[in-house]
Amino acid sequence: MRKNQQVEFLHPNILLLITPKGALIELFTPIRALVKEEVGSLKVGTTVYIDAILQSQEHRILYCIIGKWYPYHHFKVGK
Repeated sequence: MRKNQQVEFLHPNILLLITPKGALIELFTPIRALVKEEVGSLKVGTTVYIDAILQSQEHRILYCIIGKWYPYHHFKVGK
């Protein structure tokens, strides 16, 4: 099942998360994340830092990690 992703406003240094309890959390870069799917040279289980956030022309959210851009769905942010 594909999730619909709607982005109304995107700041390159702020990520807003909604917790399972419905609380809104504002995170500022650098943001610690866990690689949950191997992508590029990043291995599963590796902790990385998100330096910036960008919306691509296809309206997908991308994270800048070690100077390269990766789709957000390869990473877990938060606990």
